[in-house]
Amino acid sequence: MRSVSTIAVFIAATTAFAAEMPRQLLERISSGTVSESTLLRVIVHPVIRTSGQIFSGTVLKIEHRNSDSSSSLATTRILFRVDAAIRNVRRGQMLEVNEWAGLWQSGERYRAGERVLLFLYPPSKLGLTSPVGNRAGRFPVDRVGRVLIKDPANGRFQPVGIRRAIAAIRQAERE
Repeated sequence: MRSVSTIAVFIAATTAFAAEMPRQLLERISSGTVSESTLLRVIVHPVIRTSGQIFSGTVLKIEHRNSDSSSSLATTRILFRVDAAIRNVRRGQMLEVNEWAGLWQSGERYRAGERVLLFLYPPSKLGLTSPVGNRAGRFPVDRVGRVLIKDPANGRFQPVGIRRAIAAIRQAERE
């Protein structure tokens, strides 16, 4: 079950990108003449260039570290199983992502069992990362493995099969 906060985050992210879309493309989306692959490329294109890792994965474990110590940087460790590898990861890999704990406190949260498509910044010198553009680099994935893309024209979520999503992302990388 998708959480309300994940949906709200996704809506905010895609709305911001919709504002930057060329008017002509928005008209094509509104008229229904744009394919789901094109819609996906338009939504994710702004986050691709700065992504160090891109994958679809399942949250396995969440651990808060050093949150009681004022002398250490508080972090949140999220363990993912990579279900679909796109950039700088391998399918089946157990990927540990370390985020600054302030993101968690501001609402950037994960749940064990949650499935997401992530576009992550390259790790910082401290080994920390986060989704590109804050929440813009995080997309929910439903139970059958479809990426949920919000159509900026009508506000409805459009499920896109993961294979199509990967193909659209790779096409956007080449553009």
